Amino acid sequence: MKRQTVHKKLPRLYIDTALNADQSFALDKAQSHYLGHVLRLNSGDQLRVFNGRDGEWLCSIDYIGKKDGQARAMECIRPQPEPSKGITLLCAPIKKHRMDFMIEKAVELGAHAIHPVLTQNTDVRKVNDERITQQIIEAAEQCERLNIPTLKPISALNKALNEYSTIYAALERIDGIPHISEIKADGDAAFLIGPEGGFSAEEIDLLRQHKNIVSVSLGDDILRAETAALYGLAFLNR
Repeated sequence: MKRQTVHKKLPRLYIDTALNADQSFALDKAQSHYLGHVLRLNSGDQLRVFNGRDGEWLCSIDYIGKKDGQARAMECIRPQPEPSKGITLLCAPIKKHRMDFMIEKAVELGAHAIHPVLTQNTDVRKVNDERITQQIIEAAEQCERLNIPTLKPISALNKALNEYSTIYAALERIDGIPHISEIKADGDAAFLIGPEGGFSAEEIDLLRQHKNIVSVSLGDDILRAETAALYGLAFLNR
């Protein structure tokens, strides 16, 4: 227990390369800067590394330069769990700072994937895939996840509806639908929230008639998009 506690205090980094005992791996410029200039680590210092496939490894820094670095995997301290399905968050893009918050917290709440969708009331119609992917990685590093949620390509709502066998759609002020707390989610389901301004009447009709949709309520109050996303994920991933 003491040894695990010590490991928990070490910096944690995601890399996209295989991890094996006594194997060296490269650190890119951003990682080297973070470890060497932000955390002030030096050769011989330890850190934790994961890649989403081979578990979490205790590693030792070989060297850190201005533009690159190298570390070596020493031992696996957390094995990679069996792959499991989880809830995909279907969400319309929103303003930058609010989208940042939603992505970070969705990762912390165990979202399996993030799938941006375009609706009739979507104001922000483009996403920066590279930037959001980096946010997902940083959130996974911080919250001790051993896997990295997938960022799916942005798509139109009507197309996205056919990609999942079950989609729990948060619909406002619809009588006779269950509260999300009553739902026992399927392992590979998706959770859909509306954009700022909500779904259009046409989209609500589409959702209520679609074979893959299970309509759910988030309560009597109208929640902001990021609040609705996190509220729903907290119930579906419980």
